[in-house]
Amino acid sequence: MFKQINIILCFLLLFAFNWISAQNNFKIYTPEFIPSNGSFEISMVTSNKLKNADHLDLFLSPDISLIVNNVRLISRDQNINLPVSNEYRRDLNENFQRFRIDLTDSTNFSNTEFFQLIVGLKSSQASSNSLKFFGEFRRDKKVIGYLVNSDLKETEGEEHHYELTFNYYQKYPIAGKSLSLLHSAYLNVPLNFQIDEMLSVEFWMKIKNTVSTFLEIINSETNKIEYNLSINENQLLIINSFNNELLPVRSFFFSKDIWYHFNICFDKQNSELTFLCSGQEIARFKIINGTNFEDFVLHFQNEKMNSEFFLEQMRIVNCINGSRTNGKNKNFIDYSDENSRVIVQINFTDSGLNKLLNKRTIFYDNLRLVKSDAPIFPRSPEINVNLSDTYYEIEWQGGNYKYASQYILERAIGSEEFTKIESVDADNNIKKEYSLITERIQQPEIIFFRIKQINKDGSVVYSDVAKVGQGIIDDVIIGQNFPNPFNPTTLIEFELLQDSDVEVKVYNLAGREIAVLNEGFLNRGIHQFKFNAEGFPSGVYIYQITTPLSTQTRKMILAK
Repeated sequence: MFKQINIILCFLLLFAFNWISAQNNFKIYTPEFIPSNGSFEISMVTSNKLKNADHLDLFLSPDISLIVNNVRLISRDQNINLPVSNEYRRDLNENFQRFRIDLTDSTNFSNTEFFQLIVGLKSSQASSNSLKFFGEFRRDKKVIGYLVNSDLKETEGEEHHYELTFNYYQKYPIAGKSLSLLHSAYLNVPLNFQIDEMLSVEFWMKIKNTVSTFLEIINSETNKIEYNLSINENQLLIINSFNNELLPVRSFFFSKDIWYHFNICFDKQNSELTFLCSGQEIARFKIINGTNFEDFVLHFQNEKMNSEFFLEQMRIVNCINGSRTNGKNKNFIDYSDENSRVIVQINFTDSGLNKLLNKRTIFYDNLRLVKSDAPIFPRSPEINVNLSDTYYEIEWQGGNYKYASQYILERAIGSEEFTKIESVDADNNIKKEYSLITERIQQPEIIFFRIKQINKDGSVVYSDVAKVGQGIIDDVIIGQNFPNPFNPTTLIEFELLQDSDVEVKVYNLAGREIAVLNEGFLNRGIHQFKFNAEGFPSGVYIYQITTPLSTQTRKMILAK
């Protein structure tokens, strides 16, 4: 019999641990990635247990670019749209949309005190906007309590009034195609790979309308379902196990028309299976029956009429040294991680699917390909600025080099707009390092540099902004590390010309921070920091000295 995380258990765990201990009386779920000009939902779970309250008034005030489509009340017995009334609050000098929940209605609250509100929203022509809201528990028109959540941002000057900010992404053509699964469609992905320590399966998923079970993990040796994943009528992710010990549990809300990133980790060394969604650990199972993960098959299916869900960019990743993938590659087509490698990447195209089918890597039926709007973006270049007495050397590499057409170096002085300085054509080589030199300007304003990457499809992506402090004298004189090359230790030395906060950090060429040698206040004078590269592979590393006025970098070589 399945050990099921059902809706009641989700609510009990949610409130027993996340509400009572923190003195909060509601939990809210918002999507991480929301497409521009799209519809999405947020979910609020709360309770009618406030003593003597006969109704709850929910007040919503969206930005002008945000529309409230509806508010649905879901209890154990009901799923209804709430009527809306527009109300001007003199005490707040603001117009609100009010939704009233009758807490005395036995039709809605006969079997449970917990209930859910799903707010349907639509954004238009904005990169970001916000929704202000608050809730008042009332008895005979008198306020006797509020919706309270100490983890949320309160609006200025108003206690228990909250504001949610939504940021939207632009859809890029680079996302390509996604896989649509209508009724009776399926996709089988066997995990018949050698698993040394840990294997991760990553994929994006979006639901168009309510689905039931969308994934079964089947043991091919016994032909039994070991696990299944479904989305219930409350749009909560449900994970069932056949015969394994459940460790932690976290409830997770699925908005319609929104992409979510899954990561399923098969940990052979610790005999555990972990499910993550949007970076959050949803459930973890201790394997107690000695099952071999290599016998598992991922069976994606849609057995519900009039429903549809989508898959995008699936990867099977071998994790080196047992370290779980951190999701940093989820938004990019190309994969870059020194602690893991991709065994199979399924980009959903006709040729790609047929190739994997011929290799018997996957099996499928009744699938169709549609245009993707998943949050998959061009990878931005990584920029460094080196200083001399008379010029700046701007270096960059990386990005989605296969798709880049041209790089433009842009500069902004102080609060001015960015302007073009120079440009260079991309040669689409992963190992290519670019470098441009521009004259150093002696003036007090801070100077900003960035690289504008123009892709072959006309889309644009920008690097992070590199900030350089200006002045008659520098606040840091940085020297070359010694010895260089080194193995395995070296000294990094610099002179600080005035008391200042200073960060000293070491990065690899992929831009990953691997060591923090100092982070805090230092007095004026000469400082030395020892860097020990024991355990790191040979190669080029970058150390960076950052103060409030400047950022300077140098390269160093580890030669073992």
